[in-house]
Amino acid sequence: MTGAAWLLTPSGQRASGEFVDDVLVLRAAEKNLLARLSSAGKFPRQRVEVLRGTDLERDVNELYYRRGWTDGLPIVAPTLERVDAALIGVTLSRDTVLAELEPLRGQASVEKIVANAVMAGCVPAQIPVVLAAVQAIAEPSFNLRGVQTTDENVAPALIFSGPDAAALEINAGFGCLGPGWRGSAAIARALRFVMSNIGGGWPAAVSLAGLAQPARYALCFAEDELASPWPSLRAEYGYSADVNVLTVMRAESVCNVTGGLAELASVMGSAASAFSMAYGGHVAVIISPYTARALAAQGCSKTDVKKWLHQHGRVAREQFEQFWLRRETIEKSSWPEWLTRTVAPASLPIVEHPDDITVIVAGGDLAIAQHAYLPTWGFPACRIHQLVER
Repeated sequence: MTGAAWLLTPSGQRASGEFVDDVLVLRAAEKNLLARLSSAGKFPRQRVEVLRGTDLERDVNELYYRRGWTDGLPIVAPTLERVDAALIGVTLSRDTVLAELEPLRGQASVEKIVANAVMAGCVPAQIPVVLAAVQAIAEPSFNLRGVQTTDENVAPALIFSGPDAAALEINAGFGCLGPGWRGSAAIARALRFVMSNIGGGWPAAVSLAGLAQPARYALCFAEDELASPWPSLRAEYGYSADVNVLTVMRAESVCNVTGGLAELASVMGSAASAFSMAYGGHVAVIISPYTARALAAQGCSKTDVKKWLHQHGRVAREQFEQFWLRRETIEKSSWPEWLTRTVAPASLPIVEHPDDITVIVAGGDLAIAQHAYLPTWGFPACRIHQLVER
């Protein structure tokens, strides 16, 4: 791309018109980040910026990286032409503000969201999923301020259920938590850009996750309805078969599990669940198609699986008392009442009810089954279902 590029500024603005970068550059200076973010806060305070040069894609990438607007990987320049193309089919006005995003209260207008989605590599058909994701994290139960500012490593987990998963390139099969599918990667990446650029969750400046995790780049996958012997996730929560639904949860980490339900229960009943126990909420379990079919053949429903994991995925009380979180951080009186009154004093459940465990069938269809456990973090309980507009 040579000549001139008309670029939509991806940075968020508050209701007062102030750009969130005006605060972020101060936080970056306090944290000694300006050697890397050498152009932080240095941009025209206007909707569109005109950039000229002979290699504009290269120039935009370097400039946006130094301004703090990328995740370190190459982006697609958010030109007016590209944003306009991405808005085709979106029924909402580009000026519609879907939410005010914490912690810096940037106004998430449709146009700003789409500019960030273009940067992340989304194609027009994927934009409605990004819009749904933004609406979901703006729900009070998601606790976006907490997610954005905690020193923990929590990330949004986006779980797609619907007939359009394949067309949107959201992976439900082999490698569904990894690379290779544009929808899975770009949709979750777009949400991270929105959280950072509009909400103001700059890593190491405002977002103080001690280590972070790969899911902070992208954690988006679909359930494998065709391979599942059980009702779909959206049917389970009352939606019809012909709609697309995005379920958004908080994932403190993603723990790989090889084996069956016993191995899943073992991982769940470990220190990985400490935050889930401390604050309550919803956890997620991804079960391979092979194991799901084997369980169904034995007469097990999804409800039966949840009950079994709730009963067996427990932490020994003696072990629980030694957890760092138990000893150093949270007073006994602040633990959930359901945990302190458990009827099984020798062992403790990781969540209050079996239905607090979300079961998703996805991944490779292999006899050597690979599963995953996604413990949660924070409060209140968070499992948000957002209809994706077509």
